[in-house]
Amino acid sequence: MLRRRDFMKWLLIFSAALHLCVSPLFAADKPFIPDPAKFAPMAKARHLSGELVYMDAVNRRGGIRIDGGESGRYWAGPIHYFALLPYATIWQNGARAALRDLPLGTHMHGWFFLPPKGEEDTIPPIPDSLGYKKLIVPENHALMLADDFTHYANHGQIWKVKGVEIDKEKIHLEPAGKLVEQGIKTPYTFDLLATTRVWQDRRWVELKDIKPGTTVRFNLGWAQGGHYNTVREFTITELWLDEASWKASTGRQRKKHVRFQRQRWTPGWIEKMEIFDFGGGRLTIKLFEVNREIIEDLSRERNDRIAVACAEKTLRTWFHRGDRKFCKLEKWAEIKNPVTGSSGVQITLRFKELLKGYSPGACVRVKADSWKFVSMPPEERIHSIEEQKHGQKMVLPIY
Repeated sequence: MLRRRDFMKWLLIFSAALHLCVSPLFAADKPFIPDPAKFAPMAKARHLSGELVYMDAVNRRGGIRIDGGESGRYWAGPIHYFALLPYATIWQNGARAALRDLPLGTHMHGWFFLPPKGEEDTIPPIPDSLGYKKLIVPENHALMLADDFTHYANHGQIWKVKGVEIDKEKIHLEPAGKLVEQGIKTPYTFDLLATTRVWQDRRWVELKDIKPGTTVRFNLGWAQGGHYNTVREFTITELWLDEASWKASTGRQRKKHVRFQRQRWTPGWIEKMEIFDFGGGRLTIKLFEVNREIIEDLSRERNDRIAVACAEKTLRTWFHRGDRKFCKLEKWAEIKNPVTGSSGVQITLRFKELLKGYSPGACVRVKADSWKFVSMPPEERIHSIEEQKHGQKMVLPIY
């Protein structure tokens, strides 16, 4: 007869074996939810593409009309509203950008996650009574947004002109190079309008200057027909005919965003906090992904005039010229090939005084002493506790 001790022993062995066999199956099906205190891995994000049709640039939120597909999504589906993760990056014309830089109607590629823990209500649900439930995409927190210029360039895919029909408002392009996994990777016909901006030799040229065999880059937008068809139609809104022109556009956007970052300070979050017994303390901050010029500015600081302001998850601050404390750089650590959203830089700062808003996991903005103090437009600042709470949730413009 099997004794109780032996029975329990075999039960534990059986349970462990069952766990090893079954757990991977459930783990594979379990949706990934980002940890609010860690950078979410790009490999686990869901790719969606569509036209940017709404934005709240101050709170870093927006909406895209997802490209067509199942169940007539393009025409029948709801706008896909999203919030940018605090460390999310935006790309325009091959350079980092702010959400406000993107023209409405621009076709974008995005990588999205389910809401991090505690952020489930940031994007309010769309009423079920509208019949949209089966078309709603639950991944609504974006890690990265990129226009078509950036998306195809980053993956090594180029385009060659096969033919142009100006009278029919059509251009025929063929992909070459390393083809993308997500996006268009077959020969395609796009709308080409008189309003399309065409660049050559770093200046605007005419449609007649587009020649077969030319290697081009482009950005896309809405097209007036064909959405009921299985083949999605697009309009080329901007077209670059040579390397000099697309490099010039990338350079302009880069300079624009570097200025934007210096005015609003570089974002990051507090990894660790140490409070001293007799006042002051030490913060360890991980900086989010920014332009290299910003990192170099901070790395040169050798005095006690680095400023750190409290920020929301939307990266909004209060009156950051006054709502900040100065500190001295004690330690600089940098890793190579950081994950998306991270600069790879971790700084340790020593303070004589700490703000109440400093806490592990909290977002901050960091200013180099060499940057000018700039008063932000009033709508970008938080003015009250009520406004702070109001800004924690998106207000849907429709529905």
